[in-house]
Amino acid sequence: MGATIQLLGRPGIHRPGEQGPRPRGRKTWALLALASLSERPVPRHELVRMLFPDAGDAPAALRWSLSELRRGLRPDARIDGDPVALDLGRDTVVDAQQVLAGQADLDAGELLAGIDLTDCPEFDLWLSHQRERMAAALRASLRAAIDTRLAGHRPAEAVPLARRLVQLAPLEEQNHELLVRALAATGDRITAHAAASACAALFARELGVRPSPRVAAAGNAAWGLTVLPDGRRLLARLEVEAGKAALAAGATADGLERLRSAAAMAGELGDERVQGEAQAALGAAMVHSVALTEPAGVAALRRAAELARSTGDRATAATAGRELAFVALGSRAAAGSALLRAARELAGDDDGKLSAVLGVEAFALTDSGRAGPAAERFRRSIELADRAGEPRKAAWSLALLARGELIAGDLAAARDDIDRAMALVTAERWTAFQPFVLAIAAELDLHEGRLDEAGQRLAAAWTTAVRLGDPCWLSVTGRGLGLLAARRGNPAEAIRWLDGAYHRTTDRPPLICRWMDAATLDSICDVATAFRLPRARAAVAELASLGARARLPIYAARARAYQALS
Repeated sequence: MGATIQLLGRPGIHRPGEQGPRPRGRKTWALLALASLSERPVPRHELVRMLFPDAGDAPAALRWSLSELRRGLRPDARIDGDPVALDLGRDTVVDAQQVLAGQADLDAGELLAGIDLTDCPEFDLWLSHQRERMAAALRASLRAAIDTRLAGHRPAEAVPLARRLVQLAPLEEQNHELLVRALAATGDRITAHAAASACAALFARELGVRPSPRVAAAGNAAWGLTVLPDGRRLLARLEVEAGKAALAAGATADGLERLRSAAAMAGELGDERVQGEAQAALGAAMVHSVALTEPAGVAALRRAAELARSTGDRATAATAGRELAFVALGSRAAAGSALLRAARELAGDDDGKLSAVLGVEAFALTDSGRAGPAAERFRRSIELADRAGEPRKAAWSLALLARGELIAGDLAAARDDIDRAMALVTAERWTAFQPFVLAIAAELDLHEGRLDEAGQRLAAAWTTAVRLGDPCWLSVTGRGLGLLAARRGNPAEAIRWLDGAYHRTTDRPPLICRWMDAATLDSICDVATAFRLPRARAAVAELASLGARARLPIYAARARAYQALS
């Protein structure tokens, strides 16, 4: 079999059973995209003008990029000549060409994701046009594939295609209509109704209009119904699930709005069980998406715990207890251990809930310097999540396990675990967790000397973190960008990034997990010490204080190591 040249998403060259050399440099991948998607071979003078407008020796820069591509493509494809032509070997394919030919690809990302050459305006314009062209072709191929599967009475296969279509173009009504039709055809009337309601809410919020009756009718037609049951309890629970889905997809504001709406509906019902479920979901969303110690989020979790105890709802009590333990442990509050023990008892023998509790427990052990017990619990958490069929819980524990392995210097194990976490996050389309996974993978790239790969991952992570507005991911990704700048020999830029990522907390609860602050301050100490900056001594003293106050022995030890160097 030949290779697959991936230009959609993070670019790469994939071969069955082996990993060849990866071409280096953003402009090398830009050159490959030009050669793959242009209607004719491109003269070298055009490539020089588009990709190296300010280079001192632009022809030499182009020759270097071509050399890198030949090294990476051999023996599955060749690129050379003037004009430059790409000659694909037998069975070698380019994913972007396949999409343009009408093949639906559920996993297709943006063309050259993370690569934007703002210093090359002509190429930037070309790339913008090609991205629009690619997106339109993908939407058309998805619609055709959905219609084929519905006509062939295979609605279960149509549903994921329709969900992807809605994700790509959420304001196109026909996409929602296809999704509702596909869901209804599978027999899942409740989810079809929820999808139609979600479309109506989205259009009202974003466009100030309602979708046409065709969207709701698409669900009803499959069952000969005029309306679906409209019980308030059902609607409240549907709104909770819609809110969770929006948060996972990265639509933070929409997700929180839906969860607040669900909590309000549940309160009006006077049904304490449903109210507890809604408050638990809202509280968890706020402490993870707004701030670790967000007062309204913590209050919602406490209220959920009270309601769950009064109604005997063990599942909601376990969720609320685990999230309160996470807040306490992340902020290094004294109550964390007791809350965690209670959460573990409530989880009982439920594999999914026990997986989540073990993940939080391992997270706390990592920052207490107990790497061995932490790794054992993470691996047990992953095993239980796999058994329960909950890939997001497995991805969470895998990413945190990789972070612990990175700290311990076990880079091979960290790479294996973060690659698996990344595969799960991609398969689940868990946008809300993607920046953290990318940041850990990028830090491994830095350790392995792959600065360009680290930069591409961090650019993608930063863009997503900014869109999410998540302070934790902004901190983690900003730290990574600071480390990258330091590795490239630019201490001033490094310190600017690191200072922006560091949250000094004195008389108020921490905004993010204390280990994130400590890790960023550790990086400030590292850069300041390595480049002999005047602030090194003060930063080291601050790290020693934070490590002691927050009971983070790893970082207290790091401070002592810096002090020994001075």
